[in-house]
Formats: sequence, structure tokens, C-alpha cells
Amino acid sequence: MTNTFEDFLKYANSQKEISLVIAKDDDELESFTKKLSEAEFRQAVDTSDLFKHITKASKTFVAVKDALSKDLYDFAVQYPTGQIEIYDKFNLKSQTVVPVYKDVSVTYVLTKDAINKTQESGFRILEIAGITYQS
Repeated sequence: MTNTFEDFLKYANSQKEISLVIAKDDDELESFTKKLSEAEFRQAVDTSDLFKHITKASKTFVAVKDALSKDLYDFAVQYPTGQIEIYDKFNLKSQTVVPVYKDVSVTYVLTKDAINKTQESGFRILEIAGITYQS
């Protein structure tokens, strides 16, 4: 059985962990983000943006070209717990949100290099991610 990117998209929905797409390089990362956009995923730029999407049926992704930020890592760690609390640097206050898992998909897209940098900084993203796709 061949596991295609389209298969990944089907199974990434309604998961209680963030999904992960691992790209070989920046060009493949761009290709994956284009495919996600074509599949009606919306791109989020930070955790505050993610918060807007996870309280209702939605498909969201974050493209990470360098090491994963602490906020995005904390979001991924807390997402399965049913409540996420992140300090909003823009509004200078803590934000808390309760995710709705039904018909919600959150996917992080990273290059292999970004995964390595993230792991080196102590953030074990591979251990906390749910369904993962790598070409």
C-alpha cells in the first residue's frame, strides 16, 4: 500500500495531536504548503492565529523554515490536553483556549533541517506529534 499525501490529509482530520509534515528542503516545503492550501487548509503564522482556528471546524497549517519556536512547541505539547495556555506577546497577557477536536486539523510543516534544529534546542517535536508524513 502506498501512503500518499492525500491519504495523510484524510487521516489528519479530528486528531488530538498536531500532525507533522517533514519536507526534504525549502522547495519541498513550499510544495507541501501549496498542496495544503489547495486542500483548503489555512496558513497560520503564530499561536494567536492558531487559537482563532481550533475552536470551530477548520484545517490549519504552520510552515516552519527554521527551528520551531517555543510558543509553537508549547502549543503542540498542550493541544492533546484539552486546554492550551500561551502568553500573547502582542497583547501582553496570557491566552487560554479549549480546542474542539471534531473536524479540526492542525499541521506543522517543517524541513528536515528545521526538525534537527528543533530537536537540538531540546524540543522533542517528533515525540509529541501525531500522524506524520514524510516523502
